[in-house]
Amino acid sequence: MNASMVVAALPRGHAWLRRFGIAFSTGVVLGAYAVLDAGWRDSLKAALVFVLGAYPLCRLLQGRALRISYSIWATLFALDVGIKAFLIEVYQTEPDAVLVIDAISNTTSDESVEFVQQYAPLLMQYVLAAAVVLALLLWLRPNAVPMLRQKARWAVVVLVLFLGLHANPTFRRSNPAVFWPTQLLHYQHFQDKLAQLDDKRRIAEQKLPQWAPVYVGPQQHTVAVVLGESTNRWNWQLYGYPRATTPQLMREARDALVFRDVISGASGTVASFRLMLTPAELDNRLDDEAEPSVVLLAKAAGYKTFWISNQQDRFINPRFAAEADVVHLVNVGGGRGDRKLDEGVLPFWDEALRDPAPRKMIFVHLLGAHPHYEMRSPPNFHRFSGSDDAVIEQMRKDGRSPWVRLQRNSYDNAMLYQDTVIARLLHSFKADVGAQSGAFLFTSDHAQEVGHTRDFAGHSLSEAGMTVPFFVWMSPRPDAATAVALERRPFQTDVLDWALLDLARIQTRLDRPQLDLFSPRFIAQTRLIGDKPYTPSQRRHD
Repeated sequence: MNASMVVAALPRGHAWLRRFGIAFSTGVVLGAYAVLDAGWRDSLKAALVFVLGAYPLCRLLQGRALRISYSIWATLFALDVGIKAFLIEVYQTEPDAVLVIDAISNTTSDESVEFVQQYAPLLMQYVLAAAVVLALLLWLRPNAVPMLRQKARWAVVVLVLFLGLHANPTFRRSNPAVFWPTQLLHYQHFQDKLAQLDDKRRIAEQKLPQWAPVYVGPQQHTVAVVLGESTNRWNWQLYGYPRATTPQLMREARDALVFRDVISGASGTVASFRLMLTPAELDNRLDDEAEPSVVLLAKAAGYKTFWISNQQDRFINPRFAAEADVVHLVNVGGGRGDRKLDEGVLPFWDEALRDPAPRKMIFVHLLGAHPHYEMRSPPNFHRFSGSDDAVIEQMRKDGRSPWVRLQRNSYDNAMLYQDTVIARLLHSFKADVGAQSGAFLFTSDHAQEVGHTRDFAGHSLSEAGMTVPFFVWMSPRPDAATAVALERRPFQTDVLDWALLDLARIQTRLDRPQLDLFSPRFIAQTRLIGDKPYTPSQRRHD
C-alpha cells in the first residue's frame, strides 16, 4: 500500500480543516517524531523545521507547483520518520552513529539484499508507518492561497528565517533535505578512507622504531588468535546455557582459562576489529589506521604472521590481512552473506601449523553466526530447528514472537556448528604445540540480541549485543589460583591488543601493563556500551 492509495481511501477534509492544513500537518509531524521516541526536543525541532519550510511554499506557490513542492517536502519527513524509527527501535541508534556509517559503508549489494530478505516483515511495518504519515500530510495539504502582497511578504520573512537557522547544526540535523545528503558524504568518506589505507600503513610502519618491539620468549612459540562473528556467550553451554550448544568445547576447553565477564569494544565488526588489534581504545582518539597493529608489531618482533579469513570484508581484509606474511581468504563468494562454511579455514589452518617458522602468529577470522543464522550451519547440525523445549517456553513467557523464536533456534544451530570448528582448531593447536610454548585465544567481534532481553534478533548496541565468549589455552598453564583470579577479571576487548602482545611474549617501549589482561599490574577499567558505563546484569544464561 502506497501513500496515494491511502489518500484516495480517505474522505476529503472540510474546508476549515484544509484551510489550517499547515497547522494540522505540523501536528502530525510532531506526533510522529514523538511516537518515534526521538525525544521532545528533537520532535519540536523537526516540527519547527517542517512548518518553517512549508509556510513559504504554501504562500509563494500556487496550483501544481504547490502540490509538487509540498508533496516532496512531506515525503522527506515521512521517510525520515520511517528510517529513524527503524534504527531507534531495532538498533537503539541514530543514522549518523558510527555503527550505522561503518555498516552501510562496509556492506556489499549482496549483503543488502540478504538484509532486506531477513528483515522484510519488520521493514514492512516501518514502510507502512511512513506511508500512513505521508498520507496524512498529503490529505492535510493546504488549499491554494491568493497571492496577497502582505502574505507574500510574511512568507519571504519566514523563508529567510528558515534559511538562516541552518547555521545551527542541530537545525540542519532536523532537516531531512540537509541531513541525508550530509550522511551520504559521511558514507563516501568511509570509502575514501579505504583508498588511504596504504598511505596510513606506511605511516604506521614508520612508527615501529618508537615502539621497539622485542620478543622475550623461548626459541619456539606459536600464538593463535581466533575471532568469531556475532557470537553471544549467553548461548554457549560452556557458560551455563541449558541447550547443548558447545558439547565439544565442554571437553576441549577444560584446561583453558574461561573468562566470565567480557564484553566487546563495539557492536559492529569493523569498529570492533579496529579496537581489538590496534592501540586505539574507547577512551582515546588515536587514528588506528596510522598506528602499528598487532600484526605489524608481531612481524617486527620476528614472527611469521598468517591471516586466514572466511569473510570477504571490504575493510578488515585490506586493513589487517594485507599486513600479514601469508594470507588465505577462503570466502570469495562476494560477501559475508555467502554460504561458505567455516570449516573451509581448516586446511589453511593445518598448513600454518605445519609451517617450520620458530615463531608464528596465526589470525583466523570466522563467519560465525553472521546473519542469516540459518546459513551458518549445514543441515546435519540443525538440531534445534523446530524445538519446543524449556528455552522456547521461556521465550513465550517473555513475549517473544514466533519469528524471534525461530531465529533463536537457527542461531543455536550456528552455535552448535561453531563448537565443532572452534574445538577442532583448539584440538589441533594443542597437539601441535604439545609441551612447548604457545597460546590460543578465542573471542568474538561482538554478540547478537536473539530474544534475550527484547523481541528482536540482530545487532544491538546493548549488553545482549556485546556479551562475548572469551577463553585462552596456554602452555605452560598458570597455577590454579592464578587461573581462577584471571577468569574473574572484568574485561572489554577494546584493549585486547595488549593481551595479545603479552601472549606473544612481546615487550615494547610503550607497554601499558594496566591494560594487559594477563599482567599482575592489570587494573579493571570502566567499560562502556555506547557512551554509557556498563554494569553487568545478573543474567548468565537463559
